[in-house]
Amino acid sequence: MKVLQIVHGFPPDNTAGTEVYTYNLSSELAKRHNVFVFYRINDLNIKEYTLTHARLNGFRAFAINNTFRLYDSFKSTYKNKIIAQKLGLILDQVSPDIVHIQHLMYLGAELIKEIKKRSLPIVFTLHDYWLLCPQGQLLEFNLWLCNNKENETKCFQCIIYQLSIKKNVFIAYYLLKKYIPEVAFRLLKDIYLKCCKFTFLTESKAGPQIKERTSYIKYISSGVDLFIAPSQFLRQKFIEFGIAKNRTAYITYGFNFSNFKNLSKVYSAKLRFGFIGNLLPAKGVHILIQSFNNIRNQNVELKIYGQAVSYKSILTNYLGYIRKIARNKNIRFMGGFDNKDVAKVFAEIDILVVPSIWYENSPLIIQEAFAAQTPVIASRIGGIPELIDDGINGVLFEPNNPEDLYEKINLIIENPSLIEKIRQNIKPPKSIEENAKEMEEIYSKLIIGKNCDIYH
Repeated sequence: MKVLQIVHGFPPDNTAGTEVYTYNLSSELAKRHNVFVFYRINDLNIKEYTLTHARLNGFRAFAINNTFRLYDSFKSTYKNKIIAQKLGLILDQVSPDIVHIQHLMYLGAELIKEIKKRSLPIVFTLHDYWLLCPQGQLLEFNLWLCNNKENETKCFQCIIYQLSIKKNVFIAYYLLKKYIPEVAFRLLKDIYLKCCKFTFLTESKAGPQIKERTSYIKYISSGVDLFIAPSQFLRQKFIEFGIAKNRTAYITYGFNFSNFKNLSKVYSAKLRFGFIGNLLPAKGVHILIQSFNNIRNQNVELKIYGQAVSYKSILTNYLGYIRKIARNKNIRFMGGFDNKDVAKVFAEIDILVVPSIWYENSPLIIQEAFAAQTPVIASRIGGIPELIDDGINGVLFEPNNPEDLYEKINLIIENPSLIEKIRQNIKPPKSIEENAKEMEEIYSKLIIGKNCDIYH
C-alpha cells in the first residue's frame, strides 16, 4: 500500500505534538508500506514554493517552502492554489493509494480538491480547530473561550493580522525586519495595522471574508472520506460544525515507547513540578506561574521546558511576560529540547502540570507523562477529562483559575504520598504499533470503497 501523509511541519524543523505523531506513525507504517510525507518548511534563503525531498526513517519526505512572501490576501492563508498544484506533482509522481491529512495550516485546504481530482480516498486526523477557526484554538483575542457561533465581529478582533495581508506586505515585512532597528520595526508594524483597522479594513468588510472562509471550508471538507478525532470532545465540536457523524471516528493517539524504555527518575531533594510544551498563551503557563508564586516551601520547584511560539493575543511577547511575572525564585526556565530527549525531561520532574486555557483536544504531553509514569495536574477543559480521572490517575482543576491550581499543587506538597498512589493507577497509552494497525485497517477499507462504521 502506498500512503501519503500531509502535515504543516515535520521533524527536525518542527517537533510539536502533531509533527512528532506524524513522524512516528509514518515510521511505523513504513515498516510494511511505501510511505511518503508532504510538509511545509519556512526558509527565507530559498525561493518561495521550492520543493525539496529527502529519505528519512524508511520513508520519503517532500518539503515545500512557504514563508508567506507571496501571500496577497486573507484568502491566501487557507486557499493556496500554488501549493495545491505542487502537491499535484507529488501525487502524480508517487501515485499513492490513499492520502492521510494531519494538518493543513500553512498549506491550505485547496489540497483536498487536488487530491480528489485523482479520485483518491482521504483520511483527515483532527488535531485542533483550524478548519473551524483561523487561529486554530477557539480562543478569543482576549484569551476567553470562543463559542464558535460564527460571530464575525469576534473573529475580526482575533485575526486582524491575517485580514491585513496585502500584496507584497510580507516581502516588506521581512526586509524591514532585517534592515531597521527592532524599535522602529515594531512602530511601523503597529502603524500599518492601525491603518488597516481604521481605513480599508472594517468589520463590515471583514465579515464577508470570514463567512467566505467558513463556507469554503465546509464545501471543501465534503471531499474528506473520514475524519478522525482523538477525543470525543473534538469530535462533537466538528459534528456541530456540520461534519456528518458517520464521517467521523473517535480513535486515540499511539505513542513510540522506545524513548521511555530505560527511564529512571533522577533523584532530587526538592519536589519538582514541571511544564513541558510550547510557550504560548493558550497553554496557560501564566496561570501556573501565578499559582506557583504563592508557594512558600523552598523544597519545591517549578521547571518550565519549552520555547516561545508566535501567537497574536493581548499577551504579546509571551515569554518576556511570563518571565517578568515569575517572582518565585524556585521557578526555572529550562528552554527547549529535542523531542527524542523527552524521557530525560520527565526523569527530572515529579509532577507534570498542564494549565491549558483552550479547548485541548487530547494532549500528547499528558499521554507521554503516562508513558513515563508521571502524575499530571491539568485543566478540566476540552478532551483532558477523557484522559484524567480526577483523583485516580491525575488531578483536575478549574481552567483559568490560579487559586484552584494553587490548592491542587499545595495538596500534593502537603501529601507527597499521593504521588505514588496516583502513579500506581496510571496506565500506559496505546502504542504507535497498535495505532498503525488501526490506520492500516481504515486505509484498506477506504481503498476498496468500504465505509468504516466499526469506528463510529
